[in-house]
Amino acid sequence: MESSIKIENLSKSFTVASGIVPVLKNLNFEIKAGEFTIIYGPSGCGKSTLLHTILGLEEPTTGKVFVFGEDMYNQASEGEVARFRKKNIGMVYQQPNWVKALNVEENTALPLALMGQDLPTRLAKARTMLQSVHMLDWAKYHPSELSSGQQQKVSLSRAFITNPKIIIADEPTGNLDYESGEELIRMLDTFSKKDGKTILMVTHDLEYLKYADTCIRMLNGEIQKIFSPQIDKKELEEITKKRNIYEKIIGEK
Repeated sequence: MESSIKIENLSKSFTVASGIVPVLKNLNFEIKAGEFTIIYGPSGCGKSTLLHTILGLEEPTTGKVFVFGEDMYNQASEGEVARFRKKNIGMVYQQPNWVKALNVEENTALPLALMGQDLPTRLAKARTMLQSVHMLDWAKYHPSELSSGQQQKVSLSRAFITNPKIIIADEPTGNLDYESGEELIRMLDTFSKKDGKTILMVTHDLEYLKYADTCIRMLNGEIQKIFSPQIDKKELEEITKKRNIYEKIIGEK
């Protein structure tokens, strides 16, 4: 199976007033095309920085980032990196960023406008994508009129409208209730399995690990473990058990 994302000996440090702060420490992993991969770990463990390096936004201090065999940081210019990212990667954020003057349909179509497609073509594609996430009936609404769950489904349609090979989702369920979060993750899972899209998601919500082909646990800028919840069921059961104990303790306080 083709490699979608490959990370080799990746480290990233930032220089601050007090000195050099290492954030990512010699990471190595590979994501195959069409896999649904979840990265999880506590706040501050380096998850967001890792996503930024994969997106071509934070150049590694050392190491390599390959996306479909292309070295993200061996492009001719920042413009080339941006064009490569626009062609190959779609993004879903925890907080969708909307153009307030545009309705749902127009916001969904916006990435196609940036690629130079004409208005009738991009609106037709937007309606098709909104239909795929069951949001076509809200096409003429403005995003602010929608619930958080509905907005994230529209955000998903916007991310997929350019037909990218990879979708990177950064805490997409962070502002959603349980049912809305489950619905969104099932949609991502369907896009992965049905359409062969590579999904890379960062989350704090451990109940979603069961959907992944591969889980990557991070701590203090390092990878603690890589496992398949479909194969290593004991690991998933242990995580679930710990979460349930934690929730019980919190509930009793």
